[in-house]
Amino acid sequence: MRRQRGLRAVLLAAAVVCTTALAGSVQAQAAPASGSASAAAASGVGPVQLRYTGTGGGPLNIARRAATEAALAQAAATGFSASQCRETNGTDFEHVGGYWTSIREITCVGEPAVAAAQLDLYRYLKPGKDHLSSVWHVPDGYNREGSMGRLYTAPKPGTHPLYLCVVRGDHFLTTDVNCEGQQYVTRLGWIQDAPQPGVPSAPLYRCLGGGRQLFESNDPNCEGMTNGGGPLGYTLTG
Repeated sequence: MRRQRGLRAVLLAAAVVCTTALAGSVQAQAAPASGSASAAAASGVGPVQLRYTGTGGGPLNIARRAATEAALAQAAATGFSASQCRETNGTDFEHVGGYWTSIREITCVGEPAVAAAQLDLYRYLKPGKDHLSSVWHVPDGYNREGSMGRLYTAPKPGTHPLYLCVVRGDHFLTTDVNCEGQQYVTRLGWIQDAPQPGVPSAPLYRCLGGGRQLFESNDPNCEGMTNGGGPLGYTLTG
């Protein structure tokens, strides 16, 4: 049987090892699309929820429209329709001669039309700040470290959903749709419960590194850091 330990257990284990308890409140993030977190908990499977940013220039109305269209084009490339997206932030900068630069952020929530049956789960690092593991695009400032295998984009027998969450600006993965009491970011895909005969796979662990930073790894020794317990599941590697 697959063994899991919650985020609190991971942090407690680190406190024993490091003799330092974790403290602090959850950092506030930009508001998600309306009702997404409650809908996730109610349905039992959380939604894909992604943000896109577009930039446009010209007279103010044209700059804003161009920026929104640029963001929607990025969302469409992921598989979202315009009806699944709404504007959640925007900034305008005026230049000499009535020229404007507009930056629009949209948030898209739901089930994108993804053609691929599997997507690579990459681990990224924002130097000195945060590890982030995702199959989707990531914010600027994160550098890709490598693939940890692939996730299914739709449920299969013997799989369960995997989610990206955040606590105090520190991203982590979990199988809990409620993010173990922390902030929901998005659903990544479906990961195998256990290795399947004839299907190459690798375990995926949640680890705690220097500075008490959470990250994921295929290494049961967490690359020399603290292992938080049993694997979250098994990614596809073949």
